[in-house]
Amino acid sequence: MHSLDSIYLLLGFVEIALVIFIQWQLYTINIIRTFSIGSFLMAAFFLVAGLVSKEVYILTLAFLTAVARGWFIPRFLVKTLKRETWREREVKPVLGVASSIIGSLLFAILGYLIYSLALQPYMSTNLAAVPIALMLQGAFLIISRSNTIAQLIGYLVMENAMYMFGYIFPELPFIVEAGIVLDVLGIVMISGIIIRLREDSLQNGDSEFNELRG
Repeated sequence: MHSLDSIYLLLGFVEIALVIFIQWQLYTINIIRTFSIGSFLMAAFFLVAGLVSKEVYILTLAFLTAVARGWFIPRFLVKTLKRETWREREVKPVLGVASSIIGSLLFAILGYLIYSLALQPYMSTNLAAVPIALMLQGAFLIISRSNTIAQLIGYLVMENAMYMFGYIFPELPFIVEAGIVLDVLGIVMISGIIIRLREDSLQNGDSEFNELRG
């Protein structure tokens, strides 16, 4: 196995572990910081892969990942959190912490089974199980949390999985990765607008605010 492939698998394991760690967290700031760490790790991998392969599009992807997903989006969410302190802790999660952790782990295993049983015969690589598992974990994060920011992080985790697919299939045009970046920024901005509209409609204060359901 190529050394970069081994690093890719290690990165995938770390990303999956970070999502499980996110499920353990009830404080939103820890969720944001954990996602930021995962994004910077992914950017570091793309940087190394780009330097080794001397591919400009991979280096560009590393830069975009670090700036947009590692710095800008977490910074935007932290600023939102400082303005809306009632989001600091999730009071009524859809599932308990233990159930969320077990569910996230099971979805990671399910992703590997889906790849092994249904997709592996049609792929020339053994790396695709990682982004599939990560995508399912992101989807589960969305439906298992009631905190809007945590749900948004779930969408971003799914986008990270798409970024990892970009490494496996380098023949895909760079416009795909660029489109993902635009989608992510759009999600963040639209979510901010939705949050503000929901707040403006409150009549009885923050204590009776109901978060979005997955």
